[in-house]
Amino acid sequence: MALEPNHEENNDLSGFKYAWYKKAEYQINIKSYLTLGTGKANQTEIEQDWTIIPGEYNHIAVESSAQRYIQSDGQMQAFYEILEKINKATEVVELSLNTDKSINEVTNKDEILRKWEEIKKDLHFFELVKESYKTFIQIYDKEFNNIDRNIGRNLLYQIMFYPLPVFAGGSFTYEIPVRTTLSTLFPGEELNYSSAYRISGNKEGGYTVKLEGKSKESQSRFENVYKEKYQRTLVNPLEYKYAIEGEYIYNQDSVLSEVLFHVKEELNEKMIYVCRYHIRLNKK
Repeated sequence: MALEPNHEENNDLSGFKYAWYKKAEYQINIKSYLTLGTGKANQTEIEQDWTIIPGEYNHIAVESSAQRYIQSDGQMQAFYEILEKINKATEVVELSLNTDKSINEVTNKDEILRKWEEIKKDLHFFELVKESYKTFIQIYDKEFNNIDRNIGRNLLYQIMFYPLPVFAGGSFTYEIPVRTTLSTLFPGEELNYSSAYRISGNKEGGYTVKLEGKSKESQSRFENVYKEKYQRTLVNPLEYKYAIEGEYIYNQDSVLSEVLFHVKEELNEKMIYVCRYHIRLNKK
């Protein structure tokens, strides 16, 4: 990783602890850009609010609002409508966390599944309208039946609950164990990535955590799916790359106050996906 070592004494950072406010409200802005060939294929921007409610030891609840579409593809409107209904099942997600504060388990999965079964009845209308809608809904049905895996692989949840070994007694500059998320350009495919972080104190108080990461996957793993889905359109051979970079700002109370996180997934020069996550603590 390219992060420079942190030469500050640990004592200078001894105030950095894991903390949340009792009922912290965060505004989340997600902006994505997808290129196809030499032009823009799709650009979207959505906003959402999360309320983080810490519970007893290593338990936490996330209450999420409906997504607001700032910019979207008009041809995808029906899918957005379906997704809005789907997301109602996870308006409240209760989690248990590991010692490094990454996600261990969804503890209210039975409640989520009950909601999903009711929502599915409403979505049957869309299944009858178009086969692609039916396929879309069936994909989510499989995900809800493996909710621990899919919340754990969801990148937004991974960003909000990024494991920092310092919380479990590690150092202030550290390699993070390999994590697994889901590919955007190869839907349904998992990918592994490594990352490292560095913590530093801010002059005005508080702390900054900088992250960098990249794929640990062998390109050969995606060769067959690339040939099946993209080779004819893109012509060029697969040159797979995946990278992340993030900056986390914690205030004087060690509470997360802002995140700027970028993801870049690239098949080759003709198909590139870039996504920016901007998360901000709402100040009262």
